[in-house]
Amino acid sequence: MSGRGMLLLQTLVESFHPAAAAGLVAEIQFLFSGVEKGAYYLKIENGKCTLHTGEIDFARLTIRVDLNVWEEIQTGKIRWSDALMQRKFLATGNFPLLARLPDLFTILASSSEKKNA
Repeated sequence: MSGRGMLLLQTLVESFHPAAAAGLVAEIQFLFSGVEKGAYYLKIENGKCTLHTGEIDFARLTIRVDLNVWEEIQTGKIRWSDALMQRKFLATGNFPLLARLPDLFTILASSSEKKNA
C-alpha cells in the first residue's frame, strides 16, 4: 500500500464539489504504478466522496497512472487537460465521467487554471 498515493487521493477527496455530483453514483479506481504501487478507489454517492483501499469490481472509471505523474497533475505541474491529451495516464470505462473530474474535484480544475495564468 502506498502512503503517498493515499495522501494524494485524500487531498482529492477534500477538494470534492458535492453540487457537481448531484445524482451521481460511481466508483473511480486508481491503479498507481512506479516506485510506489497501490490500488485505491473513490466512491461517489449521495453527494459524498469516500476513499477506499484495494480494487473494486466494475468501477465506472479506472485510471492507471504512475504515482509521480498523478502527483504532478494534482499539484499543477502538469495541467489536467495536457495530461489527458498527452496520454500521461490510461483511462478505461466511462469517458463522460473522466471529462467531469475537474468539475467534481476542484484541485484538478485549479491545476488547469494555474498553467493558464
